[in-house]
Amino acid sequence: RYYAENIPANSDILDLCSSWISHLPKDLKVKSVVGLGMNKEELEKNPQLTSFDVLDLNKNPKLPYPDNSFDVILNVVSVDYLMKPLEVFKEMEKNPQ
Repeated sequence: RYYAENIPANSDILDLCSSWISHLPKDLKVKSVVGLGMNKEELEKNPQLTSFDVLDLNKNPKLPYPDNSFDVILNVVSVDYLMKPLEVFKEMEKNPQ
């Protein structure tokens, strides 16, 4: 419910540390949902993703996208898996919306 009330329609979303499921409402009207995760097979099974990229943020905490690529960046239930969370958060700040 929170996402439905707070994510603007037609947003470009980055689902950080994504996997086989996204925690977005299925009826949320968005432009795109890009998944960034470590497991290609799991990302391929996520029906909400419009595209995905495989990257281990613990080895390389730099996001592989130009600044201002996304309106919303989500990191749902995964921040505790990041070994360099502050570096990842600094990367997230490059998308100020």
